[in-house]
Amino acid sequence: LLLLLLCFILNLAERCMQQLKQRRSFSTKQSSNNNKMSMSSLEISSTEDSASNGGSMWQRHRSTILTAILFVILIATGLFSLLVYMLLRYLWLRLVRDPFLSPTDNFPSACWEMFTTCPPNSKRTLPTIVFFLGFGFAMLGDIRAKTAGYNSVQPDWLLYLSYQAFGSLVVLICAVWFLDALYLISLFCVGDSGEALGWWYRRRLNGYYKTNKGYTRVSSGGYSDVAQQEDNSDDGNLEADGEDGEDDDMEQEREKAKYLDENRREAKQRLVLIIVFYAIWTGLSAYSAYNPKLVKFTIPVPKLPAACDGYKLAMASDLHLGSMSGAEEANFMVQKLNALKPDGIALVGDIGDQTVNDALKQKLAPLANLKAKDGVFYTFGNHENYRHVEDYRQLFRHESPLKDNIVLLENEHTILSKGGADGCEIVLLGMADWSGFGTVRKKREGQVEPNLTQALHTTPGPDGTSIHVEEAPSGELLPMIMMQHQPKNMTGAAEFGVGLQLSGHTHGGQLWPQHFVLFIYDAISGLWEYDVGKKYGPSYLFVSEGIVGYGPRLRFLSKTDYALLTLRSPAFMKAEGLEPDTHITYATIAMYCAWVLVPISLLACMVPCCCWAKNGCKTYQPTLGRSAGEGTQLV
Repeated sequence: LLLLLLCFILNLAERCMQQLKQRRSFSTKQSSNNNKMSMSSLEISSTEDSASNGGSMWQRHRSTILTAILFVILIATGLFSLLVYMLLRYLWLRLVRDPFLSPTDNFPSACWEMFTTCPPNSKRTLPTIVFFLGFGFAMLGDIRAKTAGYNSVQPDWLLYLSYQAFGSLVVLICAVWFLDALYLISLFCVGDSGEALGWWYRRRLNGYYKTNKGYTRVSSGGYSDVAQQEDNSDDGNLEADGEDGEDDDMEQEREKAKYLDENRREAKQRLVLIIVFYAIWTGLSAYSAYNPKLVKFTIPVPKLPAACDGYKLAMASDLHLGSMSGAEEANFMVQKLNALKPDGIALVGDIGDQTVNDALKQKLAPLANLKAKDGVFYTFGNHENYRHVEDYRQLFRHESPLKDNIVLLENEHTILSKGGADGCEIVLLGMADWSGFGTVRKKREGQVEPNLTQALHTTPGPDGTSIHVEEAPSGELLPMIMMQHQPKNMTGAAEFGVGLQLSGHTHGGQLWPQHFVLFIYDAISGLWEYDVGKKYGPSYLFVSEGIVGYGPRLRFLSKTDYALLTLRSPAFMKAEGLEPDTHITYATIAMYCAWVLVPISLLACMVPCCCWAKNGCKTYQPTLGRSAGEGTQLV
């Protein structure tokens, strides 16, 4: 609000200064001689007309635009802060308060008392300090990944540990949420009435009414046991009960303490289970991220000539050279792909993941050592588009050694010939990424949208140029392979004559349950068949899960991979009795499971919210006070 007020004050001051300048200029011109009067008025009118008509949008609406930008920033900051607070409080409840602290402690008060209590209480202070140190270390990793990680050729140990801690924090949130959902679902399925509600809101910890007989536990119906008994007694009995209750206060206090200790013990058991599950989850994620697997597929490509049968195409995607992937990862990919001795190499996007600088050039330098008979071909992904794609074009088309060894295809095509074999021709199309689709991004960052017609009429020329071809290759006669980073619009490509599309981008979901959001793509991993009724047979889509991945190096229910694709003639494969391997991958199964488990867990969490709101309304009805008696007080 202060920023908005300041913006309006500056805007008002700016307008006042403009009016003063205009009046001063007008008075100066009025004092000139009569011979220049007409010329002065024309100058004033022409100046005003040019300012009003020729002024840019920014000059005419600067204050409005600034106000809108500040307003959006304030709203986004508020929502983000609320989200961070909710996540922190959720983790603190499960990891600190439930096992160690009092059920009446809340997040702000406990943190404040932790720093203001003297001498500090070890039970309160130590777990909370450890919690905040871990969270701060994870945030440090995310910040350093966006700063120091982009300026180093290889991540240092502090960046590695802190950024992995940031990814591990995401795993921890998922682990706590997943175990909470499982426990809650089990309580709904096999527990007593109200047990799930009591656990979720910790009413089992502080759900007591204080009566003239002491403390007593709240029943599932929302009334205390003593209140139910008092409803059937008269006023004289209530007074007698009050006298007898004075002798039972100590016993009730001990019962309450015993009950709370029991719940703390259960919370500690759940904490141990969370830690074990979190450790297993993190260990498997790290192992999958740092051990890329070679996947081999034999794919029938429609219209493939006999001379091209057995063509070996090596493929890799999503190297993401940036904060957590450096020159060592690039060297690893080069060694693995060269060891396959392929006829051609396809790099299908997201090889770079930062703005182009000297550090990135050193990270990319090993790619110049890739070797194949027909060459190395590269197309952009969404992360190159986001990181000033013009600089990437300059790097791969005009600067050595990359321009001498790697052919950039962006809405262009080339011909593969298996090292110049007679009769072997394969059209390889390299498409621009779908992130360039639309006018706003294209004008802002120089991105281009995918255009298959343009790709068929354009080939790469010398010195980074493009050559227009009048007669495009025929999709009815020649086999077509298309490199498209995002696995979209495969049906349209198949109808156009594309026999095989190579894609990446999805990372196989990378970290479950993120798989849930990948339903917008044609596939997330593996080989998929698309039969659109063409006379030459079905087309295929292959999606790699990526050789590294984005962000922290963690994967769960997905893998890192690079591929060797053997292209076969459909007639030869049929004669040999071979079928393409189109089995469903583990990542795809994980996506289907996420579609089922995530909504169920969210619904399971919503049910206690509705019950809590409903019972909360009942608690404050006047009938409760009459039935419970005048001596009843909610604490």
